[in-house]
Amino acid sequence: MNVKISKKKLSDVICFDDILNLFKHFTKLTGIDVSLHNVDGLEMLSYRSNPSLSICELVNDKKTKCNLLMRYSGLKALELGSPYTFQCGTMVKCSVALLVDEEYIGSIACGPVLLWEVDDIAKKEINDFLKNYCTPKHGFEQVLTNVKQLTPDNMRSAAKMLNLIVDYMIKEESLMIKQQNQISSQQNQIADLLIEKKVNAATVETIEKKNKLNQYSMSLEKELVSFIQMGENENANAIINNILGEIFAISSGDLDTIKANIFELFALLMRAAVDVGVKLIQLKNVLNKVSEILSAETKYDNVCFLTSEVMKEINHLIYENRSKKKSNDHLIKAISYIRNNFQKNISLDIVSKEVFVSSYYLSHLFRDEMDLTFVDYVNKVRIDRSKELLRNSKMNINEIASTVGFSDQNYFAKTFKKYVGSTPSKYIKIFK
Repeated sequence: MNVKISKKKLSDVICFDDILNLFKHFTKLTGIDVSLHNVDGLEMLSYRSNPSLSICELVNDKKTKCNLLMRYSGLKALELGSPYTFQCGTMVKCSVALLVDEEYIGSIACGPVLLWEVDDIAKKEINDFLKNYCTPKHGFEQVLTNVKQLTPDNMRSAAKMLNLIVDYMIKEESLMIKQQNQISSQQNQIADLLIEKKVNAATVETIEKKNKLNQYSMSLEKELVSFIQMGENENANAIINNILGEIFAISSGDLDTIKANIFELFALLMRAAVDVGVKLIQLKNVLNKVSEILSAETKYDNVCFLTSEVMKEINHLIYENRSKKKSNDHLIKAISYIRNNFQKNISLDIVSKEVFVSSYYLSHLFRDEMDLTFVDYVNKVRIDRSKELLRNSKMNINEIASTVGFSDQNYFAKTFKKYVGSTPSKYIKIFK
């Protein structure tokens, strides 16, 4: 059986206090003891109606054996895709598997219970079972009276009910965690710029200078859309993350400036979506979220999260409509090659051979489709990366020039000023 085991812990995706409260009400309502187990079968949490008369509590010196049984039952429930009823000692328990993002993270066990009448045989079996583990203070008959008696159907129904509730709680908690992770990831990229002292110290003049250096290339739309159409999410996300990083960087933490620049980016992407065949009615939800982003009530954390959500939605719409306006495959492959190899010594001849077209044809593709020469596009990719390094790394200008593919620092400085409107040294001063 191929089982995907989650690397997350139960405590990472669910609030134990909430689960314990749920277990408490479940046990009071049904009379069935319940416990939560990790992927190894170890009991993480439990609620028992009368712990002193619970067999599970009385045999706790044999936890290793119990853990193995609970591990097996949880995996079996996962394999079956439904509650798994199994014998535990002289009684019966039922396990249900817990999943997060389609990966197994643990199980819930209901019981033990009796599925038959308490007769002399049952009493003898339980008495013999308990003698092997311990001598209960209250006697085996009192322990026996504490055990709930159920039919198999009632047992499975109770387990399913509990599973549905806990599964919903995990999904809700996972969604919140994902949102927080997205927010944290975005915040980490611009952490140095969002320290309160720096934000408060940022002047209008500084922000205006940074905005002047923020120039969206006209080729960005076609470049990004091409990657989305090809399903090359890694390259598409790299472009988007670079843009978002720059938006937050130039804004010096000023929320109004961030919103204005994000709106400019969304306008570009929505125009691109319409251009490939996305209908305006399909963009209704996107427009609603953009309006929410621009609202004065929307704070920084929600701006980050909503921006990420809008990006995903626009990307999905463009990808779904990709057949309505197909990009040139040769150009897309050339763009992909350049973005993955810009730090090397690449030329029009080298790239044309990689994508199996003539250098003449490839040159015209860049001019006709991207409104750029081949050399301009290569330089643009290199300069975009150098801007990111200038803002966020401790490398000097010479090291950065070499890292992005320029062998001559003077040529790098000249090219940088051509595309950015500032020399690398002045650019660093503005951002640092």
